[in-house]
Amino acid sequence: MGRLSDFKSNENSQKDDVKSKKESITEKDVMDKYNQYKDMSSSQLNNELFKEVAKQKQAGTFDYARLEGMLESLRGSLTEENYQNMKRILESLK
Repeated sequence: MGRLSDFKSNENSQKDDVKSKKESITEKDVMDKYNQYKDMSSSQLNNELFKEVAKQKQAGTFDYARLEGMLESLRGSLTEENYQNMKRILESLK
């Protein structure tokens, strides 16, 4: 995910990151990513997340503050349990 929110996971994610800022993500893009991850266990999803975060940190594109801001903007739409779970996951990415 050149950026986590772009759902990027390929080797060219940093190159695609610049391109993705100019292009909008389509419904097909979201469905493709959903289909890629839908049958994974929680453990597999966590592994994918941590691999992507490691790539972003290495490339200097990981933006913790932005993710934290996104979580806070979603807080009103989440149950307290879901919010706390997402906050715990986010804090583990520091």
